Amino acid sequence: MADPTGKLTIRDLPPEIFHNILNELGCHDRDAISVCALVCRDWLEISREHLFSELHVPRGLDESFDDLANFLETHPILAGYVRTLSLESLLFSIPPNCGLMPLIDVGLICRLVRAVPHIHGLRLRQLNIAPSPVELEPTHKIMVEHLEYEKSFSNIATTFALLSAFRIEHLDFDPLFEDEECAETEVSLGNKTLDVVSLCVNPFTMYPLLAFKALQQVVPPNMLKSFRYPSPMIHPNKLPVAKFLTDVGQNIVDIDLCPTAKDDYLILSGLPSLQVFRYHPWVPLLAPPTDLPSQQAQVVHFRDSWIPHLPSDLEELVLYIKYVDTDSAADLTPGAETMPLWGLDASLARFRRLKKLTICFPDVPSCVTLERAVAAAAVCFPKAHAKGILDVSLRSWALECRDWDIYGYLRDC
Repeated sequence: MADPTGKLTIRDLPPEIFHNILNELGCHDRDAISVCALVCRDWLEISREHLFSELHVPRGLDESFDDLANFLETHPILAGYVRTLSLESLLFSIPPNCGLMPLIDVGLICRLVRAVPHIHGLRLRQLNIAPSPVELEPTHKIMVEHLEYEKSFSNIATTFALLSAFRIEHLDFDPLFEDEECAETEVSLGNKTLDVVSLCVNPFTMYPLLAFKALQQVVPPNMLKSFRYPSPMIHPNKLPVAKFLTDVGQNIVDIDLCPTAKDDYLILSGLPSLQVFRYHPWVPLLAPPTDLPSQQAQVVHFRDSWIPHLPSDLEELVLYIKYVDTDSAADLTPGAETMPLWGLDASLARFRRLKKLTICFPDVPSCVTLERAVAAAAVCFPKAHAKGILDVSLRSWALECRDWDIYGYLRDC
């Protein structure tokens, strides 16, 4: 409303402008947003919305999350602002120390999440998760876009009793099972069902074989659309990755691994539903001639170990490649001597239905323009570029699925 003189005041501005101002500050600059809450009444609610959008609650070994549940239930307006809820151990340790993890039961976790009706993300990190003292209502699942289950300690039945209470768009799964004696035996989960669209099995899962055996029982056929296994290590036991994916179905498989002969459990040629394969060769697109032997060895390894083992009707191949990580990037020019992806272009001929070849540059030095990076990719893949299937895009490097455009990929499928 204008003042008596007819002039407009700050209170006449639309509230969206104040939201945009606070968006520029970011929800992590909590001190600045707290000060903004004291400016005037109009800014109070807008500031609260940003302050409570991410609620991070660490607890010690002898502390409880009951007070948090009581607070959220008695302050529904503030609870309605929460979009991300993080519950974790106050003394986060690597490797995980179960003796330092605060105890929380499945029923309390569900109670907390139901108290925040607009939640998008739930993060559980290094918690000792106990069975619920009361029977959970199985017919009303809680919807979340992203659930991180990271190094939380529990038995298998309790773990999946919790996860089956949710409908999850993307699950990062890194459990600590107390059932290690079951690792080589049959795993029985009863009638639990996991409702998840995209799944990442973390490489540091303590008992990955046990995790896959359990997942194979709780993921219904044809439900899973995206699978990621970012393993930087060779596991001594054969993991039923391909068997798991064959049973449950998937469109996208995302691997961050240099395979060897021991990794035959990751051969994916028999997966009829696979449409998109994403891979991280860990090589720069261009490198000085002195570095070519080692870089070419890695690319040949990818070409010979992976390309023959992918379905010939693959529709999209995504390669994450660094442009260069040396100070001499400005001196490198695209050409035969600076092409560590030598020979890969001809290998793509086996993909008869390939519609899209995406080269993502996680690292592009400031001295290199996007146009130059695109030109370098065109040199490396001349046949693909000539066919018009080369799509070059820039991305920010991140190992976590949540930082990638995973939901965009799912929508495309």
